[in-house]
Amino acid sequence: MAKRKREGNIREAEASTFAKSSTAVQVEAEIDLDQFDQYSDGFDQDEDESETDEQDEELEKPEKSASSENKKRKFQGKTTHLADELRNLQEAALLYKSNIFKMEIDALLAELKVDELKTKPVDRVLHKLKDFIESIPESPEFLLADAEKAIRKTGVSIPFPDPKPSKDVQYRFKFAPPSEFNLSGSYILKTMVKDPQHFSVDVIVSMPDSLFTEKDILNYRYFHKRAFYLAYIASQLNQNGRSDFKIQYDLLDGDFLRPVLRLDSLKEREEYDFHKAKCFIRIIPSISSDVFPLSKLGPSRNCVRYEVGNDLAMKPTAFYNSSVLSDLSHFDSTVFLNKSIRTCDGFRDACKLGYIWLRQRGFSSSVAGGGFGLTEWSVLMAVLLQGGGNQGARVLARGFSNYQLFKATLNYIASTDLTATPVSLNSDGLDFDKNDFNGTPILIFNDSNYNMLYRMSPSSYDKLRHEAALTVSELNDVNGDQFDSVFTQRVSSNIYQYDLTLHFQFTAPDKVYRDSGHIFNPSFASDLLSKAYQILKRGLGSRASLISLEYSDCPPWKIMSRKPAAIEGTTFTVGLLLNSEESEKLLTQGPSAEDKQSAAEFRAFWGEKAELRRFKDGSITESVVWSPSKEYNIVAQIAKYLFDRHFGSHILKGFAVGHANLTAYFNSDSDLGNSDALAQFQKNQDGFDMLRKLLIDIDDLPLRVHNVVGASDRLRYASVKAPVEYVLNDEQGLSEVVIELETTSKWPEDLKAVQYSKAAFLLAIGESLARLEPGIECRSGLDCDLDTIQNFAYLDVLMPIGYGYRVRIQTDRETAMLKNYKADKDLGFAALRSLNKDFTLLSRHTTEFSTFCHRFPFLSATVRRVKKWFHSHFLSPQVEDVVIELITLSIFLMPRPWATPNSPTTGFLRTLHFLAQWDWRADPLILDADGSLSVAEIQNIREAFRTQRESDPDMSHVAMFIAINYEKSGIVWTQERPSKVVCARITALARASCALIQTSATRSLAMDEYAQLFVSRLSDFDFVLYLEKRVEASGTSDSASLGYPPPVEALCVESDLYFRELESVFEGTALFFKDSTRNNAIAGLWNPRILVDRPLKVYLGYSSRPLSNRSITANTAAMVAEMANLGGDLVWRVEQKKVKDANDA
Repeated sequence: MAKRKREGNIREAEASTFAKSSTAVQVEAEIDLDQFDQYSDGFDQDEDESETDEQDEELEKPEKSASSENKKRKFQGKTTHLADELRNLQEAALLYKSNIFKMEIDALLAELKVDELKTKPVDRVLHKLKDFIESIPESPEFLLADAEKAIRKTGVSIPFPDPKPSKDVQYRFKFAPPSEFNLSGSYILKTMVKDPQHFSVDVIVSMPDSLFTEKDILNYRYFHKRAFYLAYIASQLNQNGRSDFKIQYDLLDGDFLRPVLRLDSLKEREEYDFHKAKCFIRIIPSISSDVFPLSKLGPSRNCVRYEVGNDLAMKPTAFYNSSVLSDLSHFDSTVFLNKSIRTCDGFRDACKLGYIWLRQRGFSSSVAGGGFGLTEWSVLMAVLLQGGGNQGARVLARGFSNYQLFKATLNYIASTDLTATPVSLNSDGLDFDKNDFNGTPILIFNDSNYNMLYRMSPSSYDKLRHEAALTVSELNDVNGDQFDSVFTQRVSSNIYQYDLTLHFQFTAPDKVYRDSGHIFNPSFASDLLSKAYQILKRGLGSRASLISLEYSDCPPWKIMSRKPAAIEGTTFTVGLLLNSEESEKLLTQGPSAEDKQSAAEFRAFWGEKAELRRFKDGSITESVVWSPSKEYNIVAQIAKYLFDRHFGSHILKGFAVGHANLTAYFNSDSDLGNSDALAQFQKNQDGFDMLRKLLIDIDDLPLRVHNVVGASDRLRYASVKAPVEYVLNDEQGLSEVVIELETTSKWPEDLKAVQYSKAAFLLAIGESLARLEPGIECRSGLDCDLDTIQNFAYLDVLMPIGYGYRVRIQTDRETAMLKNYKADKDLGFAALRSLNKDFTLLSRHTTEFSTFCHRFPFLSATVRRVKKWFHSHFLSPQVEDVVIELITLSIFLMPRPWATPNSPTTGFLRTLHFLAQWDWRADPLILDADGSLSVAEIQNIREAFRTQRESDPDMSHVAMFIAINYEKSGIVWTQERPSKVVCARITALARASCALIQTSATRSLAMDEYAQLFVSRLSDFDFVLYLEKRVEASGTSDSASLGYPPPVEALCVESDLYFRELESVFEGTALFFKDSTRNNAIAGLWNPRILVDRPLKVYLGYSSRPLSNRSITANTAAMVAEMANLGGDLVWRVEQKKVKDANDA
């Protein structure tokens, strides 16, 4: 679905106020509607709906004398209609987040609504299916061998769950026509939506009570008979190997104890064709509540007898018992939900919104999908309409809109721990210990003590609450429209969602699971991940804030085949959200040595890695020490060690870290892989702090230094290369510093004189610094011609600590004079813009961004990687460093729909994802750095963006619009560049990068494949000038090369001077690109305007050549030759594409 951005924000306080006022009476006055329950099984004959209302349909013709009265009546009607519309708008603003949000929700629901015309064939097929199954004759009773033989003859296999019945069992298998035939689930309740995987139509066939005995509740006998019953229906549908459907077995909600029949449409069977409905039919066997005593199916009861020691023989089988209860609860849950739909107008749509939200986050009712899908969401909402709050109070009101129901349910999930405080509508309360479910949340809606959430694991429940909390936080934000991130954006992604992903496979179930483990969890994969979760939860502790374990559902299988092995070929994924303050600590500290029992448990868990250590405070504790590694980070090392120790190599088949080769690529980079980068940034910052103190201490100047601020990416932890000592052959090696002097009115009235005065101040400052600190070396320099109103002087200061700084002066007087400069208004405006951008705003940005780097520990590493990507694609001169930094910062300030990234690799990948998705043509990027932007301020910024687009629809001057608290105009950093062409290239490159990264979801990428992310195809450009690298910027210079002052030729980077010269000479003719980290080539694109044939004209501004038709065109070859000549021996090779002339054909 295309991304849609809307405007308009209404505070949530208004919505909640309305909810309390308008629904309070309704909730209090609500009556018991059980007496009105009229549930239809979905198979009632179509009623004649041809009733017509014939009362007073004839209209009398008005007389001419009554024409004025009719006009008045029409006017009143229009007025009433307008009043209704206004009332609806007001109601929408109160019941929803805003009018726009309501419109978005309505559009989404309309777009995903299932076309009822396309489901009519489904109804026809269901009636035929009902008649067919009810007509199947009763079978004789079979012993096991006879039953398998009879079914096998029809080409069908019986889907017995494990363990299969032993050959000597004496109980009988039999088929009898179902006692009831009903529909259940979303289809009959009309809560289904369009689904890429198709939605299910659930048909419940109730197996007659006579087929079972009370003992069938034990030792899988019920499930074995259930599997035979299902296979017998399949054999009848598949007579002679020919069926009107594609018939397969499938697992009901991923439960290995409960297979079902899945019927998909076959187009060639026209009578039974329902493929346009994009659904499939599931035949689900069930039983009535009278078959088994409900008291024996409580979660604290044991229904599987086994011999593994007396202490385990009667352990409660909560999962087994819940699976049986689930089969007798289909009808009850449908009636329960049907009542809520009839009594709450917004319930059905709220179910759809909940399902969409869950689907985007990878949740479903299956065990592998977390055990929480549409059914569980719907039942939870229905329960909260009746209770669930403090002292059983209702959490939801029946007058809530669909959005209010949706949000309140999410808030309940996020804020209420159902493992600690179970919710039950059972009139007798809980008659079992909540610990019987081993950390599973508990939700009971009837008197059978059936836990709707028994398929959830502690891991999936933690993830559900985490996602709910993130979404509630989004919906509470009144400063933006979060519709897309809540409903339309795919959130479940191992690539972007987690800070660290681990992948592994296992060979086969171990002996413990084969002997008894399967009794408590029929899925080895689920059981395995439960153990892995407990191990990681204990081993990682506070290092990880979320541990998510995922695997794929067991796919449907052919009815003639055996059920696929639960573990065969399954890849398990562990997704981790890390705690930035704890994840990289090298020590895991355990209990005190004096606590003998805890210490013994610690050593048993950690094995040979555990050791006693004495700390500075004198304490002696059990500890585990880890060492930094380029292969795995600390968390990955811990996980691998624990898996090897507790599962063993005979079970653990493989272990891999997601994007490990991308991380390895970064580590191998000479700039990004520098493990001492943070220390070097800090040393540079220390040198700056020392310089600032010295400057402020100077007291022999006419004006004292009032403030000293940094204005360099090296002072905000954002340069690709970490600062190094005395890199004088690269101007970028010196960190820019801006000083502000005391305010005075005695500055000269002439701007040029002001610049000379600033130069004099710098000379005096250099002399004063030399007196204050003898180890400091200073040298003054000029940026440009002295005859200018702009700043031209600087002072290079080399601190004894080994780092250099370039100091400039800013004055308030200068700003005021430039605003009133009338000699040349364009020159004055350009100088003012440069002063504001390069001094005031850049220094403010440096201060703010360095603060963010401390607030977000992985922001620095992330932005350096993102800059590396930009530079590698020859975008360096076309995109300001600040623009890259703000785009990267947005991933940390506005990480929605995910959590804030706590690894540089994840931050880098999310930034590429954002660049690939961001529609910069229609959407501004607004960053609220500290949460201080008001709704009005944000609206003003958006209005400024609209005004900018209206005044410049072709985006000739501003393509990207990026605003932040301290720069609300949104255009300071993006004016003129990046151009529309460059922005389009950024988007295209980001999408290509994301496409490559997406392949890592299906296979592991090698390091050289990840390296392609940082390789730009030079064939995309019209011409390329390859340069000799004349002067190397190196941070490893020996002391002999540290002489100061350096040679004049060493004070510049020739490629930068050459690049600026090309831009000046060929302005408007070509667009130039280069990689400023390597400076090995300059690439260019011709302006398409000059490639068009045109009549002869003088002063074109570019070289041209005549054509045969008395017109001219650009002489691109000559211009490239001029460029090469301009570079002299700096250019050693030239490549140029052949430009196709307009008259070539």
